[in-house]
Amino acid sequence: MNEITRKLQLEAERMASKHPLPAFYTRFKAPLAVARRLFYNHPGVVRLRGIVEPEYNETLGHGVHHSSRVSIDCAALIHIETDGNHMEASAVERLMVIGIYSGVLHDISRDEQNHAQCGARKAREFLRDFSLSHEEIICVSEAIRNHEAFTSTNSSTREWARLVSDCLYDADKFRWGADTFTHMLWHMMDYQNITPRELIGKFPWGMSGAAKILETFRTATGRQFGPEIVENGLEIGREIYHYLLEHFREN
Repeated sequence: MNEITRKLQLEAERMASKHPLPAFYTRFKAPLAVARRLFYNHPGVVRLRGIVEPEYNETLGHGVHHSSRVSIDCAALIHIETDGNHMEASAVERLMVIGIYSGVLHDISRDEQNHAQCGARKAREFLRDFSLSHEEIICVSEAIRNHEAFTSTNSSTREWARLVSDCLYDADKFRWGADTFTHMLWHMMDYQNITPRELIGKFPWGMSGAAKILETFRTATGRQFGPEIVENGLEIGREIYHYLLEHFREN
């Protein structure tokens, strides 16, 4: 990352640090802690991460940092959404692990056209040698196929598979909050060699795209807490935009 872009990222991180955490991250500390434990300690997840993470291209802004956060939030959402369903703890944990597999793999084909469909196919290849049933592998594949916004989805007849798919989608769209403006934006800017002045021209369009996500959350938890996460990001984005106008706009 070049010096100017890195300085802009640091400034964005400084701005974001002044904002309170969205309620999802303060209210659901326990499910998030369980999700993090599985992400960092479950043998299958550790093995998959070791295989997949070297293949991610961090310069696209959708690498290890992004997939890690999506994976953890996806598993936490599954934990929250199954609360009160009288499921055995082992069954909930199994679904959380499947959700993590989905999160780890969901952007494995990010640099390809139709990346969700390509990633769905590639996920099946990655998981062939893992201790998963055929139905669980299809669940991961379909969740990845369904994680793009504003596209048609394949709805499974199995409620648990639909849950994993919906939780992956919502966890991915949570990243349209602060993560967009503290991480992804600057890696993509650097990768595409965009100057600050060029970024000013693209900013309003990007902000409008983020705002459209507000109505698309699929789980009850996502619909309740997702809009605040995105709004938090939009507020940070507005501050960054004003900063860019102040320091880089042509006279």
